[in-house]
Amino acid sequence: MSLYVRHFRLTCELANTYVACDGDTGVAWLVDVGEMSQRLIEWIHRAGLRIEGIFITHAHYDHNGAVETYTSLFPQATVLGGSEACAPGKTTVLSDGATVHIGNQKALVLSVPGHTPEHLVLYVPSAGVLFSGDALFAGSVGGTSSEKARTDQLEAIRSKIFSLPPHVVIYPGHGPPTTVRIESQANPFFH
Repeated sequence: MSLYVRHFRLTCELANTYVACDGDTGVAWLVDVGEMSQRLIEWIHRAGLRIEGIFITHAHYDHNGAVETYTSLFPQATVLGGSEACAPGKTTVLSDGATVHIGNQKALVLSVPGHTPEHLVLYVPSAGVLFSGDALFAGSVGGTSSEKARTDQLEAIRSKIFSLPPHVVIYPGHGPPTTVRIESQANPFFH
């Protein structure tokens, strides 16, 4: 089993959108869709993928701003997120510990509140891949609105992300990919 990840950097905030594809079935999910991208759509069609899910890590416009467009283009796709605000009237709300499937790939949903109360990350164990949204970046963490939210976020990252195998590749909402090893050992917010 193999999971392929294709990265697109979009929006004026340079937010990342990902296409996560199960190589065995051609089933794919979009992760965080802040902006419509014709280049992304054309790539999906050229690759012959079937978009069956749209995972929204949190309800900020640079991550969910184009949900309506993508659900109209891929009406078979289920929108998944941590609150109804991810896509009002369309979101299947997931909670911590939920399991979902991208084709044959089993993925685990983890709650990492702080940047927003409903913030989720998506972990695909067999591929060693985690989509972290704005919870964790290379060398940084997402902004929070209070000291309590900051404490909750750092604790959730320590317990739920840094406990994963060190080789897991982290695909963040902004900036370059990183790994659990790098962030757990060198991210200044934890040392």
